[in-house]
Amino acid sequence: MAKRTSRDWHPEDIKAAIRKRGWTLTGLSLANGLPDHACRHALRKPNFAGELAIAGALGVAPRHIWPSRFNVDGSRRPQRRSRSKSSAPRVAGHCQMHEAA
Repeated sequence: MAKRTSRDWHPEDIKAAIRKRGWTLTGLSLANGLPDHACRHALRKPNFAGELAIAGALGVAPRHIWPSRFNVDGSRRPQRRSRSKSSAPRVAGHCQMHEAA
């Protein structure tokens, strides 16, 4: 999850601004041809398409809503890839564990 700084808009403020314009996050996603969860996910972690849909509905640039996700020059910061939750080696599935007789 991207760390939200005090400069980023609070997710509840974003949702309130969207509702004031007559939208829901799901409706905004679908109206922009995105999966229904895209705008909801953009509130908590980087989601370029969801961010653009929200920013477009609010009439501001995404970098003004989430400055922590952008560099000073306006370009997007690279996203950090999280490590796998488990460092244990993967075990073959149950069907692959048994050899044919």
